[in-house]
Amino acid sequence: MNRKLLYVDAIVDHRGVVASPGAVLKEGNTILAVGTPQEIGTPENAPLTQSEGIITPTFVNTHAHLDLSGRGNVPAKSSFLEWVKEVVLPIRRDEEGIQNAVHAGIKLIHAGGSAIVGDIAGSIKAASTAQASARFIISYVEFLESAKELCAMQQLLQELPEAFDVSPHAPYSCGAHTYEAAFASNRKVATHVAETLEEIEYTLHKTGPIAAFEKQIGVWNEQEKPWGMHPVDIGLSAANGKPFIAAHVHYIEDRHLDMLADSLCTVAYCPRASEYFGHTNHRWQEMVDAGVRVSIGTDSLLCLDTPDRISVIDELRLLYRRDNADPRLLMKMGTTAGAIGVGVDPSLVAVAPGETAGLLLFNSVPGDPVHAIMNSTEMPVWL
Repeated sequence: MNRKLLYVDAIVDHRGVVASPGAVLKEGNTILAVGTPQEIGTPENAPLTQSEGIITPTFVNTHAHLDLSGRGNVPAKSSFLEWVKEVVLPIRRDEEGIQNAVHAGIKLIHAGGSAIVGDIAGSIKAASTAQASARFIISYVEFLESAKELCAMQQLLQELPEAFDVSPHAPYSCGAHTYEAAFASNRKVATHVAETLEEIEYTLHKTGPIAAFEKQIGVWNEQEKPWGMHPVDIGLSAANGKPFIAAHVHYIEDRHLDMLADSLCTVAYCPRASEYFGHTNHRWQEMVDAGVRVSIGTDSLLCLDTPDRISVIDELRLLYRRDNADPRLLMKMGTTAGAIGVGVDPSLVAVAPGETAGLLLFNSVPGDPVHAIMNSTEMPVWL
């Protein structure tokens, strides 16, 4: 492949400003050298492209639902359970529309500046479509199997293609057997944890709106006892020291900060989806301060305000504006923290010598380059 030499205003990744002005020498998907133009010089057989802009690595979307991309944006419902019943369930039952939805989702993810995605696939068909369409998609096939016995779950996981990982949906829709089998499978695991207050009531007592909803749709299991535990405790106990992704984690107790920090859990926070469902005061900054690995996801296109893209960049900019977040911390959350969470080498999302999962070019404005990325409303282009 032909070499390319890029001169830009600055290079930024999880470390902050790597070089300003900056230069990158690359060949295909491999970065050969990074530094200032003076340090890199003008190597032979490397045509020079000089751009006004800021180079960053691709961003990592730790929690997405590509198979929910076909319908576009949907106004919020009065309750989460109503949204599941009236919006999500009809989509998941439309087997003919799954492939088109996943293809649409991949295009929107690409438009949003992410090449690495942790995708919660509602079916093997959705997972197969996603992995056949893009290189760095980690497919977690979702299970809602609270009534299954452990042996049955083990059989289902044994039959699951090796390329796929697994997502017990949530502690209110999966029992102990499902979680036990998921973590025993030695696949990567992702699950929804403490997404709603109703979930906490259900896992503690098996009462409230979720119990009523299960009875309404015919999946209530009278014999199954309540967990008697907070969803965070359930996730950490089931993992028993193994890494996993806990999506959302809106509601925690103080004691969970150190517990999460001492675990190998990666929290996948989805800020815009959180606002869409009316959740406030997420404790993500406290989690980071305590040593918890917090990454960024988008959830589904259904609950976003950008019909033309599914973008982690929009999530980071929201935190920058709303929470006055440190932009260098945001870069880490949007790149290396997410890569570690989905089990991908974090060097793929650093602008450093070696293989890269992709490079982006943001428009340049006066001032600190990292702040400039977060202050902007423009999306980057792929290099």
